[in-house]
Amino acid sequence: MFERNYNIISAKYKKFLLPTVILSMAMYMSVIIDGIIVGNLIGPNALAAIALLIPITGLFSTIYWTFGIGGSVLSAIAKAERNEMKSRIYFSLSIISLLVIGLVIAILGFFYIGEISKVFSNSEVLLPFVIDYGRILFMGAPLLFIALGISYFMRAEDKPHLATAVLISSNFVNIIMDIVYIKFFNLGIGGAALATVTGYLVGMIFIVKYLISNDRETRFTNIFKSKIKNLKEIIFSGFPPASGQLFILLKTFFINIIILSTIGEAGTVAFAICFDCLIIASIPIIGVCQTMSPIVSVFYSEKDFSGVKFVMRKSFKIAIFSCILLTIFLILFPNIILDIFGVTGINNIIVGEEAIRIFSLSFIGTSITFLMLFYTQAIQKKLISFIISISQGLLILVPSAYILSHLIGGSGIWISFLIAEIGTIIIIYLITIIISKKSKGKYSGILMLPKSKEGSVLDVTIKSSVDDAVGLSEELIKFAEENGVDKKTSIYVGIAIEEMVVNTIKYNSDSIDYIDVLSEIDENEIRISFKDSGIEYDPTKDVVTEESDFENIHVLKKIADKISYARLIGLNSTIITIKR
Repeated sequence: MFERNYNIISAKYKKFLLPTVILSMAMYMSVIIDGIIVGNLIGPNALAAIALLIPITGLFSTIYWTFGIGGSVLSAIAKAERNEMKSRIYFSLSIISLLVIGLVIAILGFFYIGEISKVFSNSEVLLPFVIDYGRILFMGAPLLFIALGISYFMRAEDKPHLATAVLISSNFVNIIMDIVYIKFFNLGIGGAALATVTGYLVGMIFIVKYLISNDRETRFTNIFKSKIKNLKEIIFSGFPPASGQLFILLKTFFINIIILSTIGEAGTVAFAICFDCLIIASIPIIGVCQTMSPIVSVFYSEKDFSGVKFVMRKSFKIAIFSCILLTIFLILFPNIILDIFGVTGINNIIVGEEAIRIFSLSFIGTSITFLMLFYTQAIQKKLISFIISISQGLLILVPSAYILSHLIGGSGIWISFLIAEIGTIIIIYLITIIISKKSKGKYSGILMLPKSKEGSVLDVTIKSSVDDAVGLSEELIKFAEENGVDKKTSIYVGIAIEEMVVNTIKYNSDSIDYIDVLSEIDENEIRISFKDSGIEYDPTKDVVTEESDFENIHVLKKIADKISYARLIGLNSTIITIKR
């Protein structure tokens, strides 16, 4: 009679997806547009210089991903565990750490940019471009870290539109100022970096608005209340997905060396364009990953594994389909991409077309490895997440590029990116097999989720109606008795279900359509989880309104051994525990 329809999760996923994809687009479009404007207004050498500094942007991404993603995920988990103070500690430590690290980087860039630039470029032609761009990029690090770091907490608080506004405004200003600084003020490649900094300065208006808003759920607290282990937890949680960006630093450093020695400056220009194509592919991939991550972390922590499977199936479909479309376009029309970036010269065009066609074949694999990277981070399997990141980003790619470049020349470098993705997918598959065997079948499948005991879980969605509440109550009484629960306790379970659902319906009036109810019976207790998208309603507190005095909530409190509530990703989440 009753079954789960996933309407609540689907609606939440859709609510997060578009703003998050736009947020992802806003994060990366400045890099692409910088390349297009620089290539057309300054020339290929300036475009190559930006490619040489990709390791620096990878380092910056590693930092704000580590503290932004790590802190926001742990903050969400702390809320799911009903620990508000711990949630605030993670938020405060993350943002203060980003500010301090950003200031240190700005100081280093101001005094040592010449020495730093020589590490990334041994070309006397390209070095001046690298210095001019890098100096301003380093100076803008504090703004970049704060703006992007806080945006992750905004999403976790069900404010994806505000997070999107930060990035859209920043990059809109960046686009305008790119042209102003380079074309009208003649600031050269340094103008492109200054435009980025100016954009994030404008984006700080929305950051300030968020920080002073009264409805903000996560607030600053005294970091001296925290412990060193809290900072370690943030780093260990955020570093696995962020380490992919760190490996961008390392792999692009080594790949640039291999390219310069094998193909020359034309290869560096081609790599700059291939990297921008990868950024285009990453927009839907990262958007899907960051949509999925907070939802999965919450549902996994509350043992809603069917919800986790639904979210991951949806995520894989969207990410893979978008990459297939982009790959087909790049294989058929690489010349259009080269024209957009203003690439001229027969050698640059020949090398560029071959590079784009081969390089794009790796995008489908990238969508799979990135989703698994973010998924394993969301469910706190940090070691697996790190193995995925280092395999895809460094251990397979660089040796493959080195060996193939000597065997078949420049083509081998681009093929190595495809090999890295295939190799990583094989490693993921082998890991899941090992985990399944070691757990003796307790965990199975690519998602490594625990198997439920047959018949011990009832996962349903009901309409927001008293009739459905009564019907589910009767169904759950029968379900409990079939799973060995005594008649008295089974009746208590049925009453608890009915009282909770009826109170939720009364409190929300007509504002919700569905309620998810997940019931799990084990040897010691019955655990019932409720989720709805209505207005905030905490059954652990006494609620009184003009329409209803909610007297029957006291019945629920007497029946249940434990009731816990949290507002998670914009959903009411209540867990009722009744001992057997």
